[in-house]
Amino acid sequence: MKYEYIASKFPSSVDRMEEAEVVVFGVPFDSTVDFLPGTRFGPKIIREAANFIEPFDVDMQKNVLEEVKIFDLGDLEPCRGKAEETVKRVEEQVKELIKLKKMPLMLGGEHLISLGAVKAFGKDIKVVCFDAHYDLKEVWEGSEYAHNTWLRRAAEIIGEKNVCLMGVRTGDEFEFDYSKKMLVNPEIEELAKFVKNSKVYLTIDMDVFDPAYAPGVGTPEPFGMIPSYALPLIELIAKAGKIAGMDVVEVRPLEDRKTEVLAARLIFKTLLYRKI
Repeated sequence: MKYEYIASKFPSSVDRMEEAEVVVFGVPFDSTVDFLPGTRFGPKIIREAANFIEPFDVDMQKNVLEEVKIFDLGDLEPCRGKAEETVKRVEEQVKELIKLKKMPLMLGGEHLISLGAVKAFGKDIKVVCFDAHYDLKEVWEGSEYAHNTWLRRAAEIIGEKNVCLMGVRTGDEFEFDYSKKMLVNPEIEELAKFVKNSKVYLTIDMDVFDPAYAPGVGTPEPFGMIPSYALPLIELIAKAGKIAGMDVVEVRPLEDRKTEVLAARLIFKTLLYRKI
């Protein structure tokens, strides 16, 4: 196929899902966000940004659209106001893609949607989560299904020892204590050991980055990671382990557009790291 630039569609290199290695889908859901709403527009603006950055990577000297067979499935319909039902819909979608031997690449949307993907993979996965926050609360505003409880629910499924948190720098004392069962902000050697020869679900909450680089997020937190620090970590995860699924979440629109541009570039780079 010829490469077309359609702002409403993630750049694709194949015409049919059957031909794809990686299947992109969005989940425009932000019903449990309690600070800055708007991440339901994340899939839309990440797609737009991805169409207006170069698919050729100068560092790797590869074009992601030539190296990776990508297909955009469109958006999953969320269930507004019913977080648990939305998680179930994500789980069903990801299970279908796993059955078809496709790598799911999910665009969010709030971070709760990642729980559906982890549920789909089940115990046969390790999770590496880039996030400013622990997201390990037992319950939030009366619900066990929220953007800041999702990783607690995920850990209950796959086991705490199979969770790694990168870039975390805020949370309450209860989350801090619970996180001691996990790998948190590890050194390079520890991360390499954690992912080695393992299937990994990579989830990137854009608030892991300092607001100077990614201001358009639902819950910004100062003193964050810089993008150039994240790249070798993602490359290590892709090459020492096997990234079986991925999402980028918590992107909301701002006029400067820098957050979604960074998100799109991270996706391109991760797909190339995984491929070459």
